[in-house]
Amino acid sequence: MNELIHINYKRIIIAEDSDAMRADLISILNNLGLTNISSYENGLDAYTALKNEAESGTPFDILFTDINMPKMNGIVLLKLTREISLYKKIPIFVVSTENEKDTVMKAIIGGATDYILKPYLQTNVCSKLVKKLN
Repeated sequence: MNELIHINYKRIIIAEDSDAMRADLISILNNLGLTNISSYENGLDAYTALKNEAESGTPFDILFTDINMPKMNGIVLLKLTREISLYKKIPIFVVSTENEKDTVMKAIIGGATDYILKPYLQTNVCSKLVKKLN
């Protein structure tokens, strides 16, 4: 199962302003065999990286984004990312403490593949990945 994820989805980008949450998610993904990870502490820097990599022909395969971040929030990042043709169908996981129905719906309508509520367990992240990627 982990091998399938590793083979098919190599490049991951994380947009998360909390150092601890970013490190935790990277650790979880590393434990799943996913090690080609770029991370940014705000949505604007993540968007710039997403756009630059798409323009260079080496787009990311998966995006994890928090909602509340400086410079650009996760909902805006999600919508702008989906406007780039190479990112129209990639899995985008919103990872947030926000659990209000309105916020979750904005993420889903904006193009999120799934929503992962913080705090999360490795098993939860793994099951969401496997469910959406297979």
